[in-house]
Amino acid sequence: MTAPGPTGTTVSEPTPPVPRRPRRFGIWFKIGFLVVAAAAGVWYVVANWDETGPALRAIGWGAALASLPLVVAAGVSGMLAWRRLLADLGHPLPVVPAARVFYTSQLGKYLPGSVWTFVAQVELAKQLKVPRPVSFAVSVLAVVLSLAVGLGIAVVLLPFGAGDALRQFWWLWLVLPVLVAAIHPAVTTRALDLLLRVFRRPPVAVRPTGRGMLAAAGWQVLSWCLMGLHCFILVRAAGAEGWASLPLAVGGFTLAYCAGLLFVPAPAGIGVRELALGAALATAIPPQSAAAVVLVSRLVLAAVDMGMAALSIHRPRPHEE
Repeated sequence: MTAPGPTGTTVSEPTPPVPRRPRRFGIWFKIGFLVVAAAAGVWYVVANWDETGPALRAIGWGAALASLPLVVAAGVSGMLAWRRLLADLGHPLPVVPAARVFYTSQLGKYLPGSVWTFVAQVELAKQLKVPRPVSFAVSVLAVVLSLAVGLGIAVVLLPFGAGDALRQFWWLWLVLPVLVAAIHPAVTTRALDLLLRVFRRPPVAVRPTGRGMLAAAGWQVLSWCLMGLHCFILVRAAGAEGWASLPLAVGGFTLAYCAGLLFVPAPAGIGVRELALGAALATAIPPQSAAAVVLVSRLVLAAVDMGMAALSIHRPRPHEE
């Protein structure tokens, strides 16, 4: 605004300062969340080193390091699936800001309960002008899609695993139609509306589309397959011969990871994932070797989670905002 000056000229009135509290809250939330969650992740590794150390020596550093890039690539694919869902609900983000939100929030799974990843995604996405109901809906959709795709891969592959896997896991095929229906937009929309009502959140204005769900599912399939290949490298290092254990490694890993996601109280599915993966792999390799694979896999995944989150701390450039 302007006002007349003493000589008839106009003088601009000072513009009131823009409050920066939301921005500061976002910065402090991110710092606090990273510190607490990273401390929890480091504590997990240190607390279990008496078991993980011998397992790592048994599997070998070479196999562990060879599997690490696959986990990194799987994380990128998972981030792109989440980003595609966000765009499908009307809020596309550039890759770098989306990656920053996604990788930072993933440390939330190392805290007790399964809500902290959701909380982090909602609050961090809010700083990028994504409404909380939308980011909450996307977080829910991402988990549902991840579970449906992961369980679907396990259902298809486990019966073809090594040993007597077909006799043990044939019944999983009966679940496949349910998993396919779970990612249909009509089903996900109704389930999402119900969940938002339960949490007293307003419904989202834009609904998920079939095209968007399929695109996100494609990225999620790639993510799970890369994770499974990481497990396969460790299984081969543990003594499995040939390619017969590939379906078991990929299917067993996805089943175990999904079981950990479904067990809400355990941070990052601790305990549940190990039991499920160990039981699946024990059909192809000795139980002691299966336990070593489980422990080394957990270590590699934790290292990647913390490394990707650390990369997200850097100060964003102007064109990334």
